[in-house]
Amino acid sequence: MVIETLRQQLASCTSIPRPRYLLAVSTGVDSMVLLTAMEKLFADQKDKPFAVAHVNHQLRTASKEEAAFLSTYCATRGIVYVERTWEKRPAVGVEAAARAFRYDFFKEIMAHDHYPILLTAHHGDDQAETMVMKMVRDGSLHNAFGMRQTQHFGQGILLRPLLKLSKEDLHIFAAANQVPHFEDETNQQDLYLRNRIRHHIIPTLKKENAQTIPHFQQLSEEMIYGQELIADLQKEWLSRYVERRENQQIVWLEQLSDLSKAARYWFFSGLLQQTNSQQGALNHKQLQQVLDALDAPQGQWQIDMGGLWQIRRSYDVVILEQKSVPSETVVSSKQEMRVGIGSSLFLSENEWIGFFRSDHIEIPKKITNWSEFSQDLPLNYSSELILRKRKPGDRIQLQANLRKKISRYFIDGKVPNEQREKSWVVTTPGQEVVALIPYVFSYLSIAAETDKIHYILLYKYQE
Repeated sequence: MVIETLRQQLASCTSIPRPRYLLAVSTGVDSMVLLTAMEKLFADQKDKPFAVAHVNHQLRTASKEEAAFLSTYCATRGIVYVERTWEKRPAVGVEAAARAFRYDFFKEIMAHDHYPILLTAHHGDDQAETMVMKMVRDGSLHNAFGMRQTQHFGQGILLRPLLKLSKEDLHIFAAANQVPHFEDETNQQDLYLRNRIRHHIIPTLKKENAQTIPHFQQLSEEMIYGQELIADLQKEWLSRYVERRENQQIVWLEQLSDLSKAARYWFFSGLLQQTNSQQGALNHKQLQQVLDALDAPQGQWQIDMGGLWQIRRSYDVVILEQKSVPSETVVSSKQEMRVGIGSSLFLSENEWIGFFRSDHIEIPKKITNWSEFSQDLPLNYSSELILRKRKPGDRIQLQANLRKKISRYFIDGKVPNEQREKSWVVTTPGQEVVALIPYVFSYLSIAAETDKIHYILLYKYQE
């Protein structure tokens, strides 16, 4: 089944004459199955039309051994092997940075050595896990679909030929063909969301219906088709109904009268996705707020979209515009400030704070070299944070079993009074303390290192 599926998927790349393939291999069972299947598929060819690319991330003690094994494995079989070691690991966002390093390496090899097709060993269980994770974290149709079977990548394409196969299919093939591989011990731990979904959620769903994995793949494909259709409609609507001016986008409501409520939802979704505050992702709560306001009798209203943008109605027209207050305005230390995703502000001439998704961070150039205090936060934690000065009774969770008053934290840490007054308390809208800046983050707020996408709270200051 594995080899025949692989054969069919490679045949789908008929637009590329005499294709050459770059295989991303980690030495785990999935990628070693892909490599073994490629060897069998091209067993009659002395010069293999594929090469193996491996990244030694140096994140585990076994990384060096795995790289040495794979190098020897390819050498004894006459397979071209390329490897790169990740030398500089960041203090935060390790998983996202590792993935970026890995895929940048693949792009470089593809371009330099003329491999137009990158193959990865993602399979159906990976697809289901990814989609469940997205639903847990986001719940948005915009992000809910899984991985594409084929997509543009660098100067070529990325193909996931095993995506319609289950993990069981790959294990059966590995056992039948005695495929050598390494096991990543962290995959067995329940510390990370993906592992918990893999160990507990997906097996339960499979017991309910053996077709769960194919159903997830089908759902993902239908979602992708649906998103492409919606995107085409949004492009048409935005071209027809939006008048663009400097720092403004104007919509005359009379022109939208023929659109259904569903169509208006996706129209304003497309409109709002163009703002810095949305960063291409639909904020359903804000969008629903806009639609509810449009149905209300008030002829004038204004809604802050976060970041640099606001949307307002003035009788027959709706205006999406940049705020008149500059983004770098210094705010009073006595104010209670709200910071939404994609927004930032200067707390003083020497202090700046920003709240971003890890895949879209924007830092003013003039503060690039300032000192930094930052932390990854889970996507499902809070999409809005409040900054204020400390209040009597404020407490912060320092460890699983240690919750301490902030005043006691300062006393225990022998923090001078003048430094205590300069500190900032960051909370969720529900008043749960996220951080005491620039000293400590709450134990409950820290994101797992393996989360590919998460929030980042950045505080930069000039001493």
